[in-house]
Amino acid sequence: MIRISLLIVILYSIITANDMTLEAPDGSFIFIHRDEYGVPHIVADNEYAVSYGQGFAEAQDRLFQMDLNRRGALGRLSEWFGDQTINFDKDIRRLGYTRSEYDQMFSELDIEVQELIIAYVEGINSYADSMSVNPSKYKPIEYIATQFEPWEVNHSLAFAVYFVRLFGMFGGEELTRLTELQNNGWDWFNQNRPVNDSTCTTTLIDDGRVLNRNWTYSGMSIPDHIAEEVESHRQEMRQFAEKNGLIFKLGSFSAAISSSKSSTGNSMILGCPQMGGPNYDETSRTMEVELQSPELHVGGLSIPGFPGVVIGHSDYMGWTNTSGVSDNVDVYIDSTQSQNFDDGYWHNGEWLDFEVITDTIYNYSGFEVFTHYRTIHGPVFSAHMPSHQVYSYKMTFWMKEIESTNYLYNAMKATNMEEFQDAIKLAPLSFNYIVIDQDGNIGYWHGGLHQDRSDGVHPYLPHKGDGSEEWGGFIDFEDLPQGDNSSIGYIANYNNKPVSWWNNGDFGPWINGISLCDRNDLITDYIASLNSMTLDDVKNIPYEINDHGTYQYVLELSESEAINYNINPPGQSAFINIMGEYSDHTYDQWPLHEEWEFKDQIYGETVVSIDQETIPQIFSIGNPYPNPFNPITNIIFTLKRNTKVTAEIIDMNGKIVDTLINHKLIKGQHKISWESKSHSSGIYFVRFISTDLIQTKKLLLLK
Repeated sequence: MIRISLLIVILYSIITANDMTLEAPDGSFIFIHRDEYGVPHIVADNEYAVSYGQGFAEAQDRLFQMDLNRRGALGRLSEWFGDQTINFDKDIRRLGYTRSEYDQMFSELDIEVQELIIAYVEGINSYADSMSVNPSKYKPIEYIATQFEPWEVNHSLAFAVYFVRLFGMFGGEELTRLTELQNNGWDWFNQNRPVNDSTCTTTLIDDGRVLNRNWTYSGMSIPDHIAEEVESHRQEMRQFAEKNGLIFKLGSFSAAISSSKSSTGNSMILGCPQMGGPNYDETSRTMEVELQSPELHVGGLSIPGFPGVVIGHSDYMGWTNTSGVSDNVDVYIDSTQSQNFDDGYWHNGEWLDFEVITDTIYNYSGFEVFTHYRTIHGPVFSAHMPSHQVYSYKMTFWMKEIESTNYLYNAMKATNMEEFQDAIKLAPLSFNYIVIDQDGNIGYWHGGLHQDRSDGVHPYLPHKGDGSEEWGGFIDFEDLPQGDNSSIGYIANYNNKPVSWWNNGDFGPWINGISLCDRNDLITDYIASLNSMTLDDVKNIPYEINDHGTYQYVLELSESEAINYNINPPGQSAFINIMGEYSDHTYDQWPLHEEWEFKDQIYGETVVSIDQETIPQIFSIGNPYPNPFNPITNIIFTLKRNTKVTAEIIDMNGKIVDTLINHKLIKGQHKISWESKSHSSGIYFVRFISTDLIQTKKLLLLK
């Protein structure tokens, strides 16, 4: 893997407290500007350099948080916290992947996506190296007691799997449902656990479709305590994640307004993902970024640890996600030959061997060898050997989670609804996608891989593992819930039911008094009460329903402008360390975020590369300071002998716009300044010419 020394912190000096320039390993120029809210705006020559800059900037604020989440995703928290995290680590590894499996999944990604991930990882490590250059300035307090381990590609992959599963993995509660059936009977079960809840508000207007199934059940039974133990363990894992600063699942809501219901004729969108509390005294799990190269221009919410913008907008599209809550995990009950894992399990008329995976879990006092198992259906998460039963999860998305990165890349590059839809097809987990475009259109897709349940097995009850109840195929993407609600001009979702004919998941969020449907009603009632909506009306939705998101993003989009607001947002660069102190780039997040308009910003300038010649010993030039600047920048240079020197300012078109010096100078150190009151914002170059040398430095004028 390519690495460069973090001496770039010295060689490419920090221009102001909020701005800096870098050079990527490929020689590309990177400019990172932080606005008054600490949001990094990253401009670079190409997509690779942008991703490198994003890794660097996010490590600046979130290195320890990223490290914590990485270890959580890899099942390696015990190396820091000892025995108290052993169970969490075992659970993660039991349901996770081996190093070779991560390598395989990475190799199957689009080559452009592979390059972005590699660049992001290099950016993280580049910043981490700065801790040794200037520990007092760059070293987070948490690393006084421990060392930072260089980031690897598979670390970001593991974090991606951990993240998309948290928000897009549902089901797997069949043992609990089976216990309810055993204790209460079918009459109670059918009344309280209906497969299709007809009372819930739907996101899409009913299209008249009907999806009927004749559900069956094989009559298996389990000891009551098994479900209790599994559910207790599930809650323990969530509580641990919440308590220790890991990303944990809550919910999310969203709305999109088309041109027909907008007061301006522009489409608008609200995205409110919920990944933790919104208060400024709590750890923020997200960041806000802007990324720009000649091939890419996006901004919005990022998840430190992985490149790109998860929720946000480009010049053409705006998008947000909510959890789809559709059942994509089933439990299989496999029968063992003996009361251990040695003699295999029964499938299709023969005894099959368990796949055995041996892991070593380290902590600061030693290590523990940990063995876990898989069947043909998936990882074994529990067992009751006196009954000769093992319980495994079968997931629609097994070994496919990383494909979400292909979706993300293509979504960021999409220029219209058709291209965005093609991107959604690549996303394997259960999410709702709410999208707008610059032409005033809105769209909704219920994405992910979902089994068609043509096997007829009741979706709330376990499958028999002997081969008689194997899955059929997946539902075609075109047959999943999708639409634009063109007759009413808006779309709203609060993790509620997508359309009337769509089945509940066995998670059961739409029934038994859980209020997701009611919450969505609050949104739709408010929107329906207005004949047309302004951007202020959309911004008011969280207050109208008395709810919040971790990152509350509102966007109005047209061909000429993209106005992006973050309302009472902790979704910036805020991070609190173990001493309760904020990072350097933390600001008061509670007031309204000022709007930033993509299409009117200086960051719209095209960045070009300039080859840097080798500087002879007789002539050395320091980095301009400040840079970016307004209105004056200074350059210090040193001559080893007397010589004539010409210093010229050149614009992006190669035109000489100013000459600073053009005469003979004596050896020694010299300083020149450029005052640019008469020149417009943009990128310029200062070119030094002597008898022996032509040398160029980049300048960025911001007004």
